[in-house]
Amino acid sequence: MRYKVYIIAVLGLFLLSGCKSLGRLTSKDQSSPRGQAGSSSSMPRGFLDNLSVLPGEVKLAGVKVTAPPVAPASTKATSYDAALSLPNKYANLLGVAPTSLTNVELLAQMEKWFGTQYCFGGSTDSCIDCSSFTQVILRDVYNVKIPRNSQQQFDASTKIETENLKEGDLVFFNTVSASMIITHVGVYVCNNKFVHASTSKGVTINDLSEKYFAKAYRGAGRFINP
Repeated sequence: MRYKVYIIAVLGLFLLSGCKSLGRLTSKDQSSPRGQAGSSSSMPRGFLDNLSVLPGEVKLAGVKVTAPPVAPASTKATSYDAALSLPNKYANLLGVAPTSLTNVELLAQMEKWFGTQYCFGGSTDSCIDCSSFTQVILRDVYNVKIPRNSQQQFDASTKIETENLKEGDLVFFNTVSASMIITHVGVYVCNNKFVHASTSKGVTINDLSEKYFAKAYRGAGRFINP
């Protein structure tokens, strides 16, 4: 009997010692890298856990850092850009030096409307007729209100000689007969060139000396004070 009790006591001591050793091994496995000698990294394990990335911002340890905005692929030209690029572009179409084109607002309106489709009675960004176009240009560039149709514009304007044409004056045509009835109108720019809503090409630039327009030309008128 005493022999059995002795055996049981020895087994109990052995099991108790094994549990303590296992506890020490488990404790080592659960320790943080910071507490381990000879660790290959000094970065806290919680670093990646505290990092989150959302569109436009980054959060690090709960602190939000706003990311710089990404510029869009294409943006509208600024006034500065227009002042530099538009004179160069339209100088070629008008046959003049870029430095002579100083009315950037007129050039900007020409750029906005250039190529817009013609339609009789039209007055929208997608479809416009000749007299609505001249009305818009004088209103938006020169702050001048004029009548709606080409004949009314001719009648209300101050008549000027062709050799006295200046930027912003109107040039009038009859494109259907030899009479003085006005059926077409454009805005004079410079160097004998005018911009208008053409029935065939939409808003474009032509020369008064071109055969078609020279034959149809009926005179010029002014609404802008010189």
